Amino acid sequence: MNARVILFGETIQTSGVLLGQGVKDQAGYQTGPGIRIVGQIDESRWYWEVGGRFESSARMVTNRDISSTPPPNVLDATQTKIHYSYWSLGGAYLLPLGSAVDLGFHLEGRGETINPKGQYSTTAGGVGYIDAHNVYFRPWVRLSLDVKFSAGSFRPLIGVEAAAALVKTSQSQVMPLSALDANTLRAMAPTWSGSVYAGFQF
Repeated sequence: MNARVILFGETIQTSGVLLGQGVKDQAGYQTGPGIRIVGQIDESRWYWEVGGRFESSARMVTNRDISSTPPPNVLDATQTKIHYSYWSLGGAYLLPLGSAVDLGFHLEGRGETINPKGQYSTTAGGVGYIDAHNVYFRPWVRLSLDVKFSAGSFRPLIGVEAAAALVKTSQSQVMPLSALDANTLRAMAPTWSGSVYAGFQF
């Protein structure tokens, strides 16, 4: 049997959404840890994978007038954070490039949790608090490249990978932070990720 246990650190940026007329907010980059278990299928080059990325967060940046007409209505969302995590299930094909290097092609489904949470304020409405939540299940593709080192029956490995979402939801209407709908929350989901990882094969 050929199995792997991998720990990874993944960077994403959640997508921007409109919070007012012409006012788009996109939280900053965020990096979170994760774990992935990989198992070989019948001594072939095909593998199953299960994994998950633990929660990370990044702040929203809007602090400006969001009103299309006077009087001004300043939204300060800089104390609101977009929290993100997921679990995943999928398969992979690992192509050996020599005895120590593998090129991986991966297809997986991710159950992604998008959770804007924190305090915000508007000139018109005063101080508010948001804790919105949505789980978005969709397919992703990943491309990985790793190097294995000889160490008896356990082979340490390190690698890098890039991933892209195959489905993206678009925001259908401008929503206030106090009433974000499921469609707007899913529109916040990232469209790409990049990671480095380390683990062992046994």
